[in-house]
Amino acid sequence: MTSERQRRQPDWLHGADTPREFRLTVCARGDLDDALARIDGMSRGAVPLEQARPAPGVAVLMLETQAAAAWSLLQGLERELDDCDLCLLPADAPPSRLLICDMDMTIVAAETLDEVAARLGLGERIAAITDRAMRGEIDFDAALRERMAMLAGEPAAVFDAVAREVELNPGAPALVAGARAAGVYTVLVSGGFAPVAEAVGRRLGFDEVVCNPLDVAGGKLTGKVTDPIVNAARKAGLLRERAAVLGIDFAASCAIGDGANDLPMLEAAGLGIAYRGKPVLRAAADCRIDATDLSTALHFMQLGGQFT
Repeated sequence: MTSERQRRQPDWLHGADTPREFRLTVCARGDLDDALARIDGMSRGAVPLEQARPAPGVAVLMLETQAAAAWSLLQGLERELDDCDLCLLPADAPPSRLLICDMDMTIVAAETLDEVAARLGLGERIAAITDRAMRGEIDFDAALRERMAMLAGEPAAVFDAVAREVELNPGAPALVAGARAAGVYTVLVSGGFAPVAEAVGRRLGFDEVVCNPLDVAGGKLTGKVTDPIVNAARKAGLLRERAAVLGIDFAASCAIGDGANDLPMLEAAGLGIAYRGKPVLRAAADCRIDATDLSTALHFMQLGGQFT
């Protein structure tokens, strides 16, 4: 899976150049044994110290090598194994205890404001603005205000209809249920609006939902957006605040998202996962989920296969 942007180097790459132990988690969409054979060939003698298979299609390999060699191996594997999702971390990286997930195109299979607009005959105009904002080409706050202004005077009930019908992305229920079963505090955070985000949060059992309130008067949308907007900075700030309140080290936090407005949140987390991410996010994430589904994140978070 080639990257459209230069991959950001991980923090663990910088430091002493002595051999250390790494954990490589492999989640395969296809033949796991074939994938492991290809990994063995590309590792050029970096024989796993041990191998575990916590779930079907999942293997955890322990490698002892220099950081630069581990980084080079990961880049090569990402280019060649387009039927696998990979996560390479130092062996002493802690399991996640805090999980913060974006909603649109991450937990649910839609940009929900675009779905609202489509029902009102404004789909193409609003979707074009959404796409540019998610790619980081225009300011998120300005884009949100522009799109909501276009909906002024429309019935607010359309958000409730979208909330009832929006589809979850594959693996989302397993991800949230598995994280909660492992004692992880779960937060759904969205730059979208409360009628949808709160319904999705209840449906999946998130511990907390943070989103924008919907400004309504007489059952109609006012077209206004209430400050402060749940934007990139607020998402990252939320992760830091919840970690501090819960007494969780940032290294034990995980954030999952897809768009440019998730970038600061993923960079603040100990483990940042891009789920079918836009290029700017894929380049910065610690790992990516492209080939499999969201339940893969449980293995990247070191929560084991018993929850999937």
